[in-house]
Amino acid sequence: MGRDYEKWTSQDGRVTLYRGDCNEILPTLAENSIDAIITDPPYAEVSRDYGRLTEPEWFALINPVMEESRRVLTPTGSGVYILQPNSEKIGRLRMWLFKFIVKWGEEWGMVQDVWWWNYVALPVSGACSYGLCRPSMKICAWFGAADCFRNQKKVLLRESKRNMGQRVNARSGIVKNPSGLDIDKKKIATATLKNGGVTPFNLLPFSNGGGTDKSGAYGHGAGTPLALADWWTRYISPPGGTILDPFLGAGTMGLAALAHGRRFIGIERDANYFEISKKRIADVLAQPDMFAWKEEK
Repeated sequence: MGRDYEKWTSQDGRVTLYRGDCNEILPTLAENSIDAIITDPPYAEVSRDYGRLTEPEWFALINPVMEESRRVLTPTGSGVYILQPNSEKIGRLRMWLFKFIVKWGEEWGMVQDVWWWNYVALPVSGACSYGLCRPSMKICAWFGAADCFRNQKKVLLRESKRNMGQRVNARSGIVKNPSGLDIDKKKIATATLKNGGVTPFNLLPFSNGGGTDKSGAYGHGAGTPLALADWWTRYISPPGGTILDPFLGAGTMGLAALAHGRRFIGIERDANYFEISKKRIADVLAQPDMFAWKEEK
């Protein structure tokens, strides 16, 4: 590893943060030591205060990260990489994200396509002036083994009143559709009781709007919503496990990890964001009631 790095460890040892290049630091982490990777990397061809990566530069950064991700994860661990496509010009989408998904879906295995919908996204010029849809979704590219750890019971949805009414009134039954797909509505309605909730959709509606707990309040213009980080933490990391974020940013993934009693390792190259992350995480550790959490058994 190069000499230009810094390491910070919380007093209780649950959090370790590194300031430096993730492709220098990741090889120093032990094999099979991470239970889940949840991260929101930089995107290709997007200008930020930390610079702009061309598509070749982006792949030179991300491909070694993916190789190291596979090495440091446990056999049942998986990684989620939150990314958004962008355009070369209005009406012509760049292909870097789709090339990334194909490459690592084939080499590693893609568990499922899951999408985050920022339902408060504002219309941009492509929508207002050129008749396109407003961009409001990012893929949570989920890679791992087909049998990787996941605890669906931690992310079940609440039963709708309509579903409850159908179940209580016993009006559900087998419905035959013209497509040939027969649906047993009674079985679907009663599954809620068996599971303890409604199975989640692969579209996650979370706002990245303002608030004192948002990354934007700390000067990060493209932060991940805490609700999204929290959802993935509950879903793919086991109780007491270790979560890694190799693109730490303002530290939101660390907050979600702490909120559920996980250990956390974060890596951030930018000195300013590194200091922001340290402060946010230190504040939570100093005020354990900042989030209403209980360690899961």
